[in-house]
Amino acid sequence: MIWTNSVLPFFSAFSALFAIIDPFAAIPIFLSLTNRYSEAERAHVVKKAMIVACGTLIIFALSGEGIFRLFGISIPAFRIAGGILLLKLGVEQLNAQRERVKVEEENESYAREDISIFPIATPLLAGPGAISTVVLQASQASSWTATVFFVLAIVLVFVLSYFLLKSAPYLFQVLGQTGLNLLTRIMGIILTAIAVQFIIDGLLSVWRLAQV
Repeated sequence: MIWTNSVLPFFSAFSALFAIIDPFAAIPIFLSLTNRYSEAERAHVVKKAMIVACGTLIIFALSGEGIFRLFGISIPAFRIAGGILLLKLGVEQLNAQRERVKVEEENESYAREDISIFPIATPLLAGPGAISTVVLQASQASSWTATVFFVLAIVLVFVLSYFLLKSAPYLFQVLGQTGLNLLTRIMGIILTAIAVQFIIDGLLSVWRLAQV
C-alpha cells in the first residue's frame, strides 16, 4: 500500500519536475550569465540558487491547497489550466525554442553582483511551469506519507540539478549545443505527455462532478 500510494507518485513527481526544470537546457544560459565568474564563484551561485529554488517550490507544494481556497479555484480547473501551460512549454522544448530567461532579464543580470536568486533561482529554475507542476502534483498527495515523498522528490531533483550545473562547463564541452538540444527535446516529450495527462485528469474530474 505504501509503495502504491507513495513511492510510485514519488517517481511520477520526480520525472515531471525534472522535465520542467530541465537543467540540461539551463546549462548554456547559466554559462552565459556566469562567464565572468571564477570556478569558486560559480559554485557558490549554483549552491545558493538551488537552495532558494528548492525552498520556493517546497513552499508552493505545501501551500497549494490554501492557494486554491484563497482564490476559489477548484483542483480540476487548475489541473486543466496547468496542463495547458505545461503542454505549451513542452512543445517549445520539443522545438528547442523555450525561452527560460527573457532578454531584458538576462541583460539586467549583468549589472547585478548576485544573480543566484534572480534570474538563476527564478525564473530559470523555479519558474511558472515548475510552480504549476508542484502545486498540481501536491494536490494529488493522498496522505502525509505521500506528501513527504513528494518533498523528497523535489529535493532530489535539485540535488541532481546542482551537480549538473556545477559541472556545466564540462558537460557543455562534452555534449555541445546539439547534445543539450537533444536532451531538451527528450525532456519535452516527457513533459508533453505529463501535461496531456494533467488535462485528461482534470476533464475526467469535471465529468464526474457533473454526474453527481
